[in-house]
Amino acid sequence: MKAAAVIKSLIRTTSILGLIAASGCASPPLIRPGAAWLDNRGKQIQSHGGGVIKLGKAYYWFGEDRSRDNDPKYRCVACYSSADLAHWKFRRQVIKLSDPEQLGHNWVLERPKVFYNTKTKKFVMYAHMDGKGGYKFARVAVFTCDKVDGDYQYLKNFRPLGHESRDIGQFIDDDGTAYLIFEDRPFGFRIAKLSDDYLTVEKQMCLIPEHLEGGAVEKTRAMNLWSALTMYRGSSRGAKSAAPAPVASRIAESAGALEEATAVARGCDIDKPRNLAKSVTVE
Repeated sequence: MKAAAVIKSLIRTTSILGLIAASGCASPPLIRPGAAWLDNRGKQIQSHGGGVIKLGKAYYWFGEDRSRDNDPKYRCVACYSSADLAHWKFRRQVIKLSDPEQLGHNWVLERPKVFYNTKTKKFVMYAHMDGKGGYKFARVAVFTCDKVDGDYQYLKNFRPLGHESRDIGQFIDDDGTAYLIFEDRPFGFRIAKLSDDYLTVEKQMCLIPEHLEGGAVEKTRAMNLWSALTMYRGSSRGAKSAAPAPVASRIAESAGALEEATAVARGCDIDKPRNLAKSVTVE
């Protein structure tokens, strides 16, 4: 009887441990603010200045890849995918580009944003391209691809409607109309409509006379509002790190024209301009 009781106890304990193990197979979709964010390989996510799009039930995150083992001749953009926005799988480096405009050793390619055009079935990426003695080039670079995580091909660069462009954001409305949000340093923060094929900027929708960075647009569910989100106010250049800061707000209830916007603070990266490899993506 004693032996039978021991066996029953062992069976019960094993069953409980099995249930615990089974329930813990997939960790819950937790995001830990301030912690380094790791991908499916256990490596730190390289998605600085990034943007996220959703295709079906999957999310795709694109951002600057500043891995220490990257060849310094190239500027790279990484792509990750997720089903829950917490656990991310590294897909590949979708861009590995070597100074196409002869901008010099310190040229930059940053803040990549991908649009999917349902009419052309093309993925179009916009990014900030700069160099030539600091941020004086101030243009957007355009890339295209047939596959969300494919090899994006460099197409061209330009200044949107003739204006300087540095930090950029994106928005696609319910009807497929796409917008580029960009920092025009001398004048402020512009929101502009893209052409039907998304390959160029067609029309300015508004100018916000504020010196903002890291812009994006959000359409709320409760009301027909447009809001511009900024991660930073002012500049992080020359500082050891950058942190989100509050900014003034404006609200518009216009569905057709992005005439005004709400600016609020959001955090994403901790930038270390003097050592980009030590910049981190945090949750």
